[in-house]
Amino acid sequence: MLGVYLHMPFCRTRCPYCDFVSEAVPGCPPEAYVDALVREIHTHEGDRQVGSVFLGGGTPSLLSAGQLARIFEALQECFQLDADAEITLEANPDDLRPELPEQWRALGINRISLGVQSLDDRVLRYLGRRHDADTALRAIEMVGNVFDNWNMDLIFGAAPLEAWAGTLAQTSALRPPHVAAYGLTYELGTPFGAREDEAVEEDAALELYRTAEQLLSRWDHYEISNFAQPGRQCRHNLVYWHNEEYAGFGTGAYSFLNGVRARNPVTTADYLAGILGAPVTPAKAGASLPASCDMPTASARANSPFGKEESLPLTDIEIRLETVIQHLRLKAGLERAYYERRFGRTLDEDFGVALARLVERGLIEDNQVAIRPTAQGFYLNNEIGLELVG
Repeated sequence: MLGVYLHMPFCRTRCPYCDFVSEAVPGCPPEAYVDALVREIHTHEGDRQVGSVFLGGGTPSLLSAGQLARIFEALQECFQLDADAEITLEANPDDLRPELPEQWRALGINRISLGVQSLDDRVLRYLGRRHDADTALRAIEMVGNVFDNWNMDLIFGAAPLEAWAGTLAQTSALRPPHVAAYGLTYELGTPFGAREDEAVEEDAALELYRTAEQLLSRWDHYEISNFAQPGRQCRHNLVYWHNEEYAGFGTGAYSFLNGVRARNPVTTADYLAGILGAPVTPAKAGASLPASCDMPTASARANSPFGKEESLPLTDIEIRLETVIQHLRLKAGLERAYYERRFGRTLDEDFGVALARLVERGLIEDNQVAIRPTAQGFYLNNEIGLELVG
C-alpha cells in the first residue's frame, strides 16, 4: 500500500541544529498553506489504498483542530485509507495541552511522535530547545494517557555527554512503545554548522550508540536508529526502508511513484505560488489569522499539474540497488524470495560479488534465505552502501 507524507514547514522557533525545511511563524500555520496542501492532495490521480500517513515538519502540532480536519477530509476524498492505517502526527512537548491528545485521536490520528530529544535540561539548553525536562515528562504523560502507540525522538552527542545514560534510563522506565535515537549532526547552513569543532569523535559517538543498545535492550532494535516494542515498528518509515512507493505533499516533500523520485519546491513561497498562483508570505498570513487558531501564540505526484521542482526517473538497477541498501538498515534484512518476486531477478544475479565481499568483511550475514546486517553492519552501515555502489 501507498505511504503518504504531509510536510508542515512551520515552527515557533528554529532549533540551531535543524536543517529541515521549516521557518518560524508567530502563531499557528497560515490558512493559505492548508489551502495549498488540500489543493495539492486533490491533484492526486489514481485510486490508491493508503497504509500509513505521516504529518511531519516543522511542527505539525501547531495545526488547529479545524486545519487538521480539512487535511484529513481531503485525504479521505482522494485516497482509500486502510481501516488499520497508521496515522502519525509529530508534536513538540511545549505544544501539548490536556485537551489536544483527545482532539487528535477524534480526528483519526493513532500515533504521536514526540520530539523530546533529551530528559536533561543541560542538553536541552545546548540544543536550543524551547521545552525543559519537566515539560517533556508532562507531555509524555498526556500522550500516553490517550495513545497506546507513540514514539520518543532522542538525540545523542550533545553536551554534556554524560547526560545520555540518564535520559536512556528514564526512557526505559517510561516504557514508550517506540524510541528513535539519532546522533547530533552539525549541518552546513545551520547555526551549529559553525560549531562543528564541538562534534564528538566517531569512537565516542559509537560508545553513546552502544549505550542506547544496552539500556534499550528490552526493545527490538529493528532499524539502525529505531527501537520498538512488539508490533510497534513505525509502519510509515518501513515504507521508506523497503523502498516502496509514497506520495509527498507540501513544501520540500519527496514522492516516489512509478519509478520517479520527485521533490516539491523547497521554499514555501515558491510552493504556494505554484499551487495557489500567487506568492504568499507565510509569516504575515499566519499573523493575520489569530481568530482561526486554537493554539496559543508563543508530492503529490511527478506529473502533477503544478509540477515538481525536481524530478528524477530512476532506472531499474537504481531501484534495485536502493532497495537492497535500504533493507540493510533493518535487522530483518532482505529476504531473497521477496527480491525475486519484486524484480524477477535473484540477488546473486545483481549483487552477488558485492554481497560476498560484505559477508567476508563481517558487515552482513547470508543464510541463503535472507541477507541481514551484523552488529558491525549497523555500526558501519555506510560501508555497506559504498560496497554495493562500488
